Amino acid sequence: MARTRYAKHLARSLTILAGGGMAVALGLVCLEYSFAQTLARLSYDLPFIWRTNIDTHEVSLVYLDEASAKQLQQPLDDRWDRSLHARLLDRLTSDKARLVLFDIVFDAPSADEAVDNLFAAAIQHHGTVVLGGTIAFAQQMGLVAQQRVLAPMKTLRRAAAGWGLLLLEPLDPDYAIRQLSSRGTNVPTATWKAAELVSASAPRETQSTTQRWINYYGPRDSFSSVSFAQALEPDGVRPGYFKDRVVVVGSRFAVSYLAAGRDEFATPYSRWNQQFSPGTEVQATILLNLLRGDWLTRMSGPRETGLLIAIGLLTGLLAAIRPHFAVLIGLAASLAVTCFAFWLVWAHRVWFAWVIPAGIQIPFGVLWSVGSQYLLESRRRKELRKAFGFYLSPEMADMIANSDFDLTPGGKVVEATIIFTDLENFTTLSENLDPHEVSQILIAYFEQTTKCILENKGTIIKYVGDAVMAAWGAPIDQPAHASQAAAAACDLRELTELNVRGKKLRTRVGVNTGNVLAGNMGSSFRFDYTMIGDTTNFASRLESLNKYLSTQVLIADSVRQQIGDKFVTRRLGEFVVAGKSRSVKIHELICRAGGEQQNGEWIALFEQGLEAFQAGDFAKARDLMERTGETRGGSDGPSQFYLKKIDALQAKAPPTDWAGVVEFAEK
Repeated sequence: MARTRYAKHLARSLTILAGGGMAVALGLVCLEYSFAQTLARLSYDLPFIWRTNIDTHEVSLVYLDEASAKQLQQPLDDRWDRSLHARLLDRLTSDKARLVLFDIVFDAPSADEAVDNLFAAAIQHHGTVVLGGTIAFAQQMGLVAQQRVLAPMKTLRRAAAGWGLLLLEPLDPDYAIRQLSSRGTNVPTATWKAAELVSASAPRETQSTTQRWINYYGPRDSFSSVSFAQALEPDGVRPGYFKDRVVVVGSRFAVSYLAAGRDEFATPYSRWNQQFSPGTEVQATILLNLLRGDWLTRMSGPRETGLLIAIGLLTGLLAAIRPHFAVLIGLAASLAVTCFAFWLVWAHRVWFAWVIPAGIQIPFGVLWSVGSQYLLESRRRKELRKAFGFYLSPEMADMIANSDFDLTPGGKVVEATIIFTDLENFTTLSENLDPHEVSQILIAYFEQTTKCILENKGTIIKYVGDAVMAAWGAPIDQPAHASQAAAAACDLRELTELNVRGKKLRTRVGVNTGNVLAGNMGSSFRFDYTMIGDTTNFASRLESLNKYLSTQVLIADSVRQQIGDKFVTRRLGEFVVAGKSRSVKIHELICRAGGEQQNGEWIALFEQGLEAFQAGDFAKARDLMERTGETRGGSDGPSQFYLKKIDALQAKAPPTDWAGVVEFAEK
C-alpha cells in the first residue's frame, strides 16, 4: 500500500517538475530567439492601447501638407521655397516659441543664394533652431559599400543652434518605431540635440548605454498641429499660440511621394486602429520623452529571465490541480501577469515580455495539467476497467472507470446488499463425478447465475466452489441496491434447473443489506475487490439456512424493509443463527409483485400459524401449518419445519420464557 502511494506521489512529482521545466525552457526560447520577437513587440504595444492618452501641450507640430502646397503653390514632390520657412520662423519668433526643430533636411543650396541667406538670418534671429541631417547609403552590386552623413548646408548650419540626425531607427519588421535611436556616430540625433538646448537636465545621448523605449502619448494626432499655410496666415492661429512651445516642422502627405520617401510609421496604437503616424509626430514624441524624462525602459535581462523561470516553475504546479480548477487558476494567473505588466508600464515606465508568461507559459502549464492528468486518468480508468472487467457488466465497468474509485489496497464502509448462491446437494453429488463433469456443471451454473446478476447491475465478487458472491451498492453507489438484488434473486430462483444424472439441482440464495467494508483487500501485487463484515457473513448464513427451511431465497429483515411492496415475501420468524447472539427476523422472497406464484391465501395462513407458534399456542399453530401445506399441494418447506419444531417442543415441557425464537446451532 505504501509502495503504491509512493509510486503515485513520485509520478505526480515528476509530472510537476517536467511541466515546470518545459514551461521554463519554452519561455527562455521565446525570450532569446528572434523568431519569437513578435511576442516581445506585442508585450510592448498592448499596455498603450488600454491606457488613457497623455497631454502633450509642450509641443506643437507644423505640417507641410497637400493643402498648404496647393495654397502656397509649392511642389508636392520637391523642395519648397525657403523664404516660406523664413516667414514661418519669423512668426514663431514673434510668438516666442521655445525651440524649433525642422524635420526636414536642407543639405543642398537653393537656386537663389539670397533666399538661403534670408532663411539663415531667420534661423539666427530665433536663436534656438535645430536642423536635421541624414545618412546616405552608397550601394555597389546590391550591397552597402559605405555610408556618409548628409549635414545641413554650411550657411544654415552656422546659423542654427545645433543640428542632428533625423533618422528613426531601429525599424521593426512591422514598420514600427519603438526605440529611441542611439547610433554609433559622432553626430547626435536631432531630438537629443533639441532636448539638450531646451533643458539642461535632459540626458545626453552618450551618457548611458541603456536602451530607451518610446513612451507614446496616444494614437495618431495626439499633438496639437496646424498646417504650414495656416501658421503663415495672420489669422490662421491666434497670436501667442506657439508661445513657450517646442515646434516641430515636418511633412505630412496623404500619399508618399518618390522624392520624399515613406515618412509614416506604425505605433502601438496601429494594432488597434490600423493608422500609421507621420514621422514628424514620432520625432515629436521622442523629443517630449527626452524633455520629460518619461521614456520606457525594459526590465533588465537577468530579472526578466529570472521572472520567466519563476513563473515557468510555478506553472508546473498546475499539474497537481484538477483540470477545471487548473483552467480557472491559469486564466486568473494570466490576467494577474497582464495587470502587473500594465501597472509597471503605467506607473513605473518599465516593460518586459509579459506575453510570454501570460500567453505561452501559463497556457502551456494549463494544457500540460489537462493533458497529463488526462493520460493519468486514462491509465487509471484502463486499470480499473481491467480490474473490474470480470466482476461487472461492461456498462457497470465503464461506470467504475469513470468514477473516482481508488485501486489502492484498503477499503471504506458503505451500505450494500450482498447475495450468496449455492447449488443444492451439489457437494454430495460431485463425490461420484469425475473432475471434468464437475467443471462442466459449474461452468453451466456460473453462466446462468452470472448472467442474472450482471443483467440486474450487480457485481460478481467471487466464485467459491459452487457458490457465487455478488453485491449491489459498491463499488459504485446504487440507491436502489436492495431492490436490484431482490430482482436478481427472483431471476436466480427461476433459473432452468440443472439435471445431473437424473437429479435436478436448485439454486439457493441468501440476501442481506447493511454496512460492509468494501475495497481492495488484496495487495499492491494482486487486486482482490471484496466486502467484509457481519452483513456479508449473515448473507452467507441465510443461504445455508435454506437447506433447513427447504426454501430457495431467504432475505434479511433489512432487505424486506427496503424493497417495500415491489416483491412478494413471507415472514418466516425470528432465529438465532450461529455466530449471532441476538435473534434476527428472516423472510422468504417468493417473486416480484404480480408474479405467477403470488397467492396471498397460503402466505396469510402461514403467518397466522407463525404468530400462534410465537405465542406458544402450538395446537393452533399446527393446524394452520398443516392447512398451509395442503393449500400448497402438500409440500411447503417452512410449514414442515415448524411442524417438526412443534413436535419437538410438545415432546418435552414447554420453556417458561418462550418467545417464539428458533435457534440454529449449525452453520
